[in-house]
Amino acid sequence: MAEKTKASRRQRERQRHRTEIVDVAMKLFAEKGFHNVSMQEIAAEAEFAIGTIYNFFDSKEALYREIMDEVANNVLSLVRPILESNADEQEKLAGFIRASILVFRENSAAIRLFLRANQGPLANIGTAHFSETAVEVHDTLQTKLRQVYAAGVRKGTFRALDPRVVSLALDAALRAIVFSVAEDTDETSLEQKVTDIEELFFRGILHDAWNRAASAGAASDRGRS
Repeated sequence: MAEKTKASRRQRERQRHRTEIVDVAMKLFAEKGFHNVSMQEIAAEAEFAIGTIYNFFDSKEALYREIMDEVANNVLSLVRPILESNADEQEKLAGFIRASILVFRENSAAIRLFLRANQGPLANIGTAHFSETAVEVHDTLQTKLRQVYAAGVRKGTFRALDPRVVSLALDAALRAIVFSVAEDTDETSLEQKVTDIEELFFRGILHDAWNRAASAGAASDRGRS
């Protein structure tokens, strides 16, 4: 029993050191840019020997992947429950869109790091930005989005468009907006942009959306007359 407790304590200590290294690397990457930070600097700032750093990560690129993988897992843990909830399909997609704001707020530093790191030649960071975890998360969410949209089509909520095209279009639009304001600290601007995407998106996919809007407008006009 004592040996098991000791092993658990070692594991917790190792995880704490790993987290400290990642946090320091994130801080330095954000301050100086990925290409301007060395493993030696990370070791000095974290107050670990350089050999200790390499015991956890064999390269700066591996550290970068760790940060990006953590962001990907954060996104999955936040968004997947929305798409798998008991809400109706329109509410699920609306929740997915609104969650984009929260994702940005909770991971803004990492998103900015991603953009800055990729301003230089991608070869300098190897295949870091195509990490296996990030690809898996993206594919999982795309599958969920397609399933939600297809269910909405079957119920007559959404227009009969290709679910794959819809899911890819929504994903691309949200990422473009988030990336476009990544260097802007005005979160109000981000929220308004996402609100605009939400309105445009649902106008495009809701079954007879334009007719509904026109009918609602006409009814409102009659009420005022």
